[in-house]
Amino acid sequence: MIRDRGKIKWLPAHFMPEHRAMLKRIIIDDLKQKKPHLDEHEFEEIGYIVMESLKYTIPIRVTIWKDGLFEFTTGIVDKVDMHMKYLLLESNGELSRISIQEITAVERI
Repeated sequence: MIRDRGKIKWLPAHFMPEHRAMLKRIIIDDLKQKKPHLDEHEFEEIGYIVMESLKYTIPIRVTIWKDGLFEFTTGIVDKVDMHMKYLLLESNGELSRISIQEITAVERI
């Protein structure tokens, strides 16, 4: 007696761990984007908003580009170091160091 398994026979068996890792890498690589090119006006606006947050303790939302993916973080600017090219952003009592070259957008909250 032959039993028909329907669609089950066409589904792949268990993947090897290397295949799973490769598929995850492919999915992540598809999500990656190029870093946007900022013009002088956008740099100026970012600098103005960052300095405003530093001086008047206004919360801001910073868009960061890392390895092809965008990350968002919010907080108040605690320190700007133009020599080392980073800023410290205070969020929930914790300081996070953000490289100025990774910043793609800043907006007031």
